[in-house]
Amino acid sequence: MQSPRPNNGFVAKSSQPPDDQQPHLLSLKVMRLSRPQLASSLPMYYESQGKSSSLVEGLKELNKTDLTATHSFDTVDTAIQIRDFGLSQLLQLPAAFGNIYLGENFNTLVCVNNESSYPVKQMSIKIELQTSSQRFLLFDNSNAPQAILEHNATYDTTVSHEIKELGVHILVCSVQYSTTSDQKRHFRKFYKFQVSNPLAVKTKLNSMVDGRVFLEAQLQNVSAGPMYLERMKFEPSEHFHYEDLNHIVNLNNEDKDDLKQSTDTSVFRNQYIQSQDIRQYLYILTVKDSQTNDRISRTTNALGKLDIVWRSSMGEMGRLQTSQLTRKAPFLEDLEVQPFWLIPDEPVKIIVEKPFKLGLRIKNHSDKNMKLILSADKTKMGSVLLSGPNTKQLGEVTINQYIETQVEFFPLTPGLQRVGGLKVIDLLSGYTKDVDHLCDITVLKHSNDTIEAALLL
Repeated sequence: MQSPRPNNGFVAKSSQPPDDQQPHLLSLKVMRLSRPQLASSLPMYYESQGKSSSLVEGLKELNKTDLTATHSFDTVDTAIQIRDFGLSQLLQLPAAFGNIYLGENFNTLVCVNNESSYPVKQMSIKIELQTSSQRFLLFDNSNAPQAILEHNATYDTTVSHEIKELGVHILVCSVQYSTTSDQKRHFRKFYKFQVSNPLAVKTKLNSMVDGRVFLEAQLQNVSAGPMYLERMKFEPSEHFHYEDLNHIVNLNNEDKDDLKQSTDTSVFRNQYIQSQDIRQYLYILTVKDSQTNDRISRTTNALGKLDIVWRSSMGEMGRLQTSQLTRKAPFLEDLEVQPFWLIPDEPVKIIVEKPFKLGLRIKNHSDKNMKLILSADKTKMGSVLLSGPNTKQLGEVTINQYIETQVEFFPLTPGLQRVGGLKVIDLLSGYTKDVDHLCDITVLKHSNDTIEAALLL
């Protein structure tokens, strides 16, 4: 019998590499799911000369046939020039990953292929989406793994996620399985992609003295292709009503008094917006409750949100909702004085050296009751003087309430004139509001003039 070799202190190494360096039995494929695109074909260019030939005429008819097949025309015009058109009726799959925009759905097909000669057991896959601030779990079958994945078999799943953040996104795929010898193995792969903004939204605000707010929203398509705006809706905050000024109401000729027979037409005529094009939308916001919480609504900085839904050229939907549109809260004085015509629906003419009456609405925005008087300083009145006594008792006005009165003026000079020189005093607190400029009016020389007066605030 041969004696064993003496131990020299060295441990024999395995001829196989470590587990993390061995080739895996499974492979992972990740493919983005997107709709096909229209294939482009190169048009055949030719020189149009005075003498026509059968070849030139044949090319013309061929190109016109291709163009009318892919583009809808009401009538076929023989003067249509189609040399630069190249869209065909064929569909092709995107050759690249493409662009992913905020508000779209990211759809992915994940395939696990067994490319080895042996089956694997207990195969599980975990799919996560990592953003700069969050981590989303899209799929995980660890609780119910695939029992057997045979040779040349494939396990696939589809995941979908609505993109709500800009910047870099990382798709993390982790695969675990066991070999036939019950050896547990795992690997992980990362797929990075960039999310861009498809729309650029800018706003401009104009706050009026009566509490109305004119909101102008500028929308620009900053994506790589055209889009169809399926919805452009403003959602006001709880304190406001709004009016959409971006539609024209067309009444039928037969039933002009019946609003049910009206149709809304966009001022833009169509909802398509090309890449880099800009559109401007206008909304008017009015205070919802002018009695109970008028001060809150007049001083709030939250106006509302824009809800935008669009579709790409192949019908893929995307949606964006802006953050709360805000403004710099306007300063609201304790007393507000507004002029108004006593009979709003009747035309008003102001003739020089003939007195006219104007209504005043005085509202208490403070947190205390007031006892008001109205006085005038004729040295500050200019060409429109107060007719009658300089002081008038208005009475008590409670919180968030208003009082109305009539004041008679006497115009001295024709033309556009300023009305002012008034003062409202609270006898309880001593608060005084000077109304140096109440409004502007148009004073006529003769009653035959056709210009009607208007209050310019």
